[in-house]
Amino acid sequence: MLSIGEFSKLCMVTTKTLRHYDSIGLLKPRELNNENGYRYYSVGQLGTMQKILRLKEYGFSLDEIKALIDADDDRLSNAMKEKLAVHTLYLEQEKQRLQRLKNDIEDLRKGDFMKQQLQISVVETAPVNIASIRDTIAVKDFSDIMQRLFSCGLPCEGPPIAIYHSPEFNPESTDVEVGFPTSVKSGQTRMLEGGLCVKGVHYGDYSLLHESYMAMGKWIEENGYEIVNPPYEKYINDPDNTPKQDLITEIYFPVEKI
Repeated sequence: MLSIGEFSKLCMVTTKTLRHYDSIGLLKPRELNNENGYRYYSVGQLGTMQKILRLKEYGFSLDEIKALIDADDDRLSNAMKEKLAVHTLYLEQEKQRLQRLKNDIEDLRKGDFMKQQLQISVVETAPVNIASIRDTIAVKDFSDIMQRLFSCGLPCEGPPIAIYHSPEFNPESTDVEVGFPTSVKSGQTRMLEGGLCVKGVHYGDYSLLHESYMAMGKWIEENGYEIVNPPYEKYINDPDNTPKQDLITEIYFPVEKI
């Protein structure tokens, strides 16, 4: 048997950490001396600690590790594949961030820093019948409401749209209506009113939409318009089959001339 100090040295973790793992039921000592409270670990528990440390390295929380510590190989493999997908997505986002940083450094050199690739125009939109679902969701769950919409069975006859009804931005609670044009009229469809709009065409990653929104807000004020209804977006190409840099999003702000 190993004392807590000896076990700590072999694992290269502090005794404070080992006591914490004991308190949360993640790794309990093999024996506990009731008289002096000394903890003792078996050599076999070194393998368990190695597993804990490896899963921590991969980004699993202690709660996740506790649920997986006795899992069979299939369950552990599936959990690791899910974590791999998360890290792969994060790595791709970091690569894009690095490329934007390089581009901005180059734009600074040329005097073009913070200039958006954005086309802004004033258009008169026509009313359109849309199938839609409105819900209050977290931004990260946007694809879920989109899937619910496309499972409604109505024919989609144009680019999907998202109308943002929330009076302020809250990524954890957004009042959004997702829809698409359809010629069928039912209890799940409504008319999206037409009218005067300031239209912006955003090219590229959705994560940079805020830059186009800010540029459009500035343009609207400087050109004597006032926003009268919630903005909405049209997604011209499919994000599942289009590189992020090639995405096209049309942004509409219903306005009136002041």
